[in-house]
Amino acid sequence: MCKLLGAILILLGCSYWGWKISSLYRKRTELFRFLQNGLTMLEAEINYTATPLPLALERVGRKSNRFCQALFLQAAHILQAQKTVSAGEAWQTGIAALAAEVPLSKEESEILQLFGYSLGGSDKEEQLKNIALTKKQLFIVQKKAEEEQGKKQKLCQYLSFCLGAVLVLLLI
Repeated sequence: MCKLLGAILILLGCSYWGWKISSLYRKRTELFRFLQNGLTMLEAEINYTATPLPLALERVGRKSNRFCQALFLQAAHILQAQKTVSAGEAWQTGIAALAAEVPLSKEESEILQLFGYSLGGSDKEEQLKNIALTKKQLFIVQKKAEEEQGKKQKLCQYLSFCLGAVLVLLLI
């Protein structure tokens, strides 16, 4: 009876481990979709309502999905709390908060950092062009992440279950 219970626990533990790893791939693809939506909302705030940047970032953060909410709200909080900090520096802090939620590759992080360097440092038209460019880059990254998810998500789940089955066979 104890062996059977141990075997079931090993299989469940390994399966959970694989499911947890594969969920990171899903989170990444959703993150890029939600970041594009957030940038679209920021574009509307800048273009149509002429909202100051700290307030625009806060509004977008409150409307955003939980995955990318940390990016916008952290940047807004830094801009509102510290008047001497540039928008780019506040955006970098937001990227760090985002990376704590979902791991980002170097390429993905660079896209967001490049956007932050010009954030708040130019006129409205340049801001809108920069947002459009960043959204296009994030769309390309989203497609790559979807391909990677399709390849690796099931693989992680199956391999972790197989690993658990091998461990059970070795221990019996």
